[in-house]
Parts: sequence; structure tokens; C-alpha cells
Amino acid sequence: MGVIDWAIVAIYGVVVIAIGIIASRRQTDTDEYFRGSRQIPWWALGFSIIATSFSAASLLGGPGEGYTNGFLYLQLQLGDLLGYGLVIALLLPFFVRLNLTTAYEYLEKRFDAKTRSLGSLCFLLFVIARLGGLLYAASLVVATVTDLPMGAAILLVGVVSIAYTVVGGITAVVWTDVLQFAMIFVGIGAGIWTAVNGVPGGFGELWQVAAANDKLALFNFSWEPSSVRSLPTALFAYGILAFAVAGTNQQSVQRYVSCADEKSARKAILLGWFSGLVGVGATLLLGVLLFGFYSINGGLPADIAADGILSHFIVNAVPPGASGFLVAAIFAAAMSSIDSALHSLSTCITVDFYDRYVQARTNEKQSLRIAQILIVVWGIVGIGSAFYAASTGKDLLEFLVTYTTMFLGPLLGIFLMGVLFPRVNSSGAFYGTIAAVMLVIVGSNMGWLTFPGIWRSAITAPLGMLLGYGISLFGQIPPQRALQGLTLWHSSKQAQALGRPGLEEEVPDRGDY
Repeated sequence: MGVIDWAIVAIYGVVVIAIGIIASRRQTDTDEYFRGSRQIPWWALGFSIIATSFSAASLLGGPGEGYTNGFLYLQLQLGDLLGYGLVIALLLPFFVRLNLTTAYEYLEKRFDAKTRSLGSLCFLLFVIARLGGLLYAASLVVATVTDLPMGAAILLVGVVSIAYTVVGGITAVVWTDVLQFAMIFVGIGAGIWTAVNGVPGGFGELWQVAAANDKLALFNFSWEPSSVRSLPTALFAYGILAFAVAGTNQQSVQRYVSCADEKSARKAILLGWFSGLVGVGATLLLGVLLFGFYSINGGLPADIAADGILSHFIVNAVPPGASGFLVAAIFAAAMSSIDSALHSLSTCITVDFYDRYVQARTNEKQSLRIAQILIVVWGIVGIGSAFYAASTGKDLLEFLVTYTTMFLGPLLGIFLMGVLFPRVNSSGAFYGTIAAVMLVIVGSNMGWLTFPGIWRSAITAPLGMLLGYGISLFGQIPPQRALQGLTLWHSSKQAQALGRPGLEEEVPDRGDY
């Protein structure tokens, strides 16, 4: 990293902070801070949706995946398409028409407060674990290119991310996501340019080497339940996981409810998926070309892990200028996920816990201040989680998939019980979910229930639905106010015709427990 490289990274950092400061001037209430007053363009929210999930782990792991296995990881984008399609069909109408701030408000309208709290808790556990992986991934690069100790790198990345997220709110998060996603492509382009110009035959020679080593296959139709590089696993196991991530994760839902209307939200979701397809394809392409580059130029050192290939390439092969763009791209990928995680954590705790239980009649200024304080608090927790992620020694993508499936599978089951099964009551949803999680945990530890981790969501969600429905049969039928406008079979028009609460009305509180 030379002076030019550090200048590029510094300019990028200044622009990000400036966006946060400009956005902060509009903040007068929590609706602006949490949803941008629903005035952010749908296309910016679309890029923000994919930037949220396109982390530094993606930018580091993608080239490593392409280097090792070629383009097979691209099959996961079909699972993403299935997941996003199910969100549009089953969940999006409720999120937008109910005028929600968090996804878990729906659970109280449909069930009760304890089910809302359970759903919110599942999300919090997921995002705290994920936040550690995100911070750790960015810190790997900082430590590699600056020779800083890993601990100091984690603190540096964490503090910078906390600072501009606190200042700017969702508006700053979304617009920095747009900038960061663009920066990611500039960095990937710099890496591809370096690899292509690093061999006499250019792109054609790199492509031929990749083809000769079976790196260009797009599909693997074999049944391999433990491998995400198998099409059936990518479609069914990962597709359900993608459905859980896109449909129950507050980081994604916060983008949908910030859209002006349902049509805009649909367009934002589809743009997010297409952008993700292009982004993942670009990182895999870089990895495939790096395979050709190192095959021609003597190979990689034996101790370089897949996640470290891009960092090794930046340090040893990329010229000044291009290095700066690549490092800035990795910072961008990290921050676009970290800021979203911190902001959604703050939103969730403020709306679902503080405003709901602690200070129900709080004023806007007080809620806004609480939200900003919570970003700092959870940023510190995330830094601690990053130290844990560094100590596990797991592959970054493996780490993120493991903790994603653990918490979001049960959460998906709760939402589907609410939307699809009018007979499920609050006790069934709450206790059925807990029972499903306990069965999976105990069964896995005892050895009589074994399945690959990627299938956890696809197994836990339907198991929770089955148990929840069964438990509900022994209890009361849900009242009409818990159904009208809140399931696929009870529309808002029916509710209005019957004079019952519809989508724009608050369902009366049915008690906490």
C-alpha cells in the first residue's frame, strides 16, 4: 500500500462520513431515522438490499470460492430467486400495507406480544453472530495490508462503522450502500485488470487454463445434501434459507417498509436479486482468473487459505492505485453490511422492546436518542463477537451460514404459521417454535437427528409449523381481530366489509403473556 492507495481509501472514507453528516440534517423523528420517511427511491433501496448481504466475507470468500471450485457457487442465486419470489408472494404485502417499522410488529398483531418478542430475539441473536463475522472479515484485510495486529484492526473497523451509522440513520445507510456497492465493482474491476495484464496471453489465456481445469461449469445436478455446490441443495436448502433471510430479517424488511408502496418494494427486491447475481458472478470470475494467473505464475504458497487469496494477491501482485481501489472495495463491502446490521439492531430493540415495554409513551426525541445509543452499544457487542469469530478458525462463509441457519429457520416458521394457517393461535406459534428448536438441538447432539447445517432452516421451519399447528388444536380458535387482514385468507377488504380491524388499524392489545 503506497501513498496513492491510502489516498484512495481516505477519499472514500471522507465521502462516506460526509453522506452521514448530510443525512443527519434531516432527522427530526424516528420515522426519518428508521425508514427515511418512505421517500428514498426504490432503486437505491434495491442496491441497498444486496449491499447489506454482500459483505467483506463475500468479497474475500467469493474469489477464494471461484479459485477453488469455479462458477458452481453461482447456483445459489437460483435459491435466492426462489426465496425472494416467496417473499413477494407471501410476506411483502403484509409488511408494506401494515405500515410497519419492524417485521416483528406483525407477529404481535397476528399472535401476541410474547411471540413478537420471541421473533425479535431470534433476529437479534442472528445479527449479533453475523456482525462478528462481518467485522472479522474486514479486519483480516486491514491486518494483512497494514501489518496491524488483528485486535487493533477489529477495533479500527468497528469504531469507523459505528461512527457514521450513528450520525446518519437509514438514509445515510442506504446512500452509502449505493456508493459502497459501486465501489465493490470498481475494486473487482481493478483485480480483474491486474490479473489479465499479468500474463502474456491476457484474458484468453487465463480462460483456457480455467477451462482445462474444469472451473467453468455452472451446474452440478448430482444429489449432494452437504454441498451448496449441488443444484438440489442450492435450490431447496439454500432457497429456504434465502427465504428466511429475505423475509424475516429486519435488515431486509427495513428496506421494504422504507419504500413508498408495495409496487416499489417489489421492484427494489428484484433489482436487489439481479444486482446480487452480477456481484457474485463478478467475484467468482475474479477467482477463476486468479486460478489461471497463479497457475501460470508459479502457484500460491501452500499456507494460503481460500479466504486469504485476494489479500495475498493485493499485497504481492496488484500495482499502486489498483491496490487502493481493491482495499476500498473490501472496506465498502464490510461497511455496507456492518452499518445495516447495527441500524437494524437499534431499530429492533427501540421499537420492539424499549417502546413496547419500557417507555410506551416516549417522545420522538427520546426514542431517537435511545436508537443512537443502542447503535454504539451493539457496535461494541459486535466487536466482541468479531474477536470470537477470529478465535473459531472457521471459514468465513461457513461461519456465516452456520449462525444464519441456527436463528432464522425458527423465525421463518413463525411468520408462515401466521400467514398460512388461520387455526394457529399465539400459544401454538410460541411453544411450537421453542419445541422445534429444542428438538433439533437435542436431536443433533444425541445423534438421532443428523443433517447438514445448510438444511437447518428447511427442517426447523416446517417442524415448527407442524408442532405449532398441533398445539393450537388443543387451544382456542384465534379471534377474528387476529385474522382479518393478517392472513392470506382474510383480506383487508373483507375486514372493512365486516367492520373489523383491517390493515391500516391497530389490533387491540391482547396482553403480553
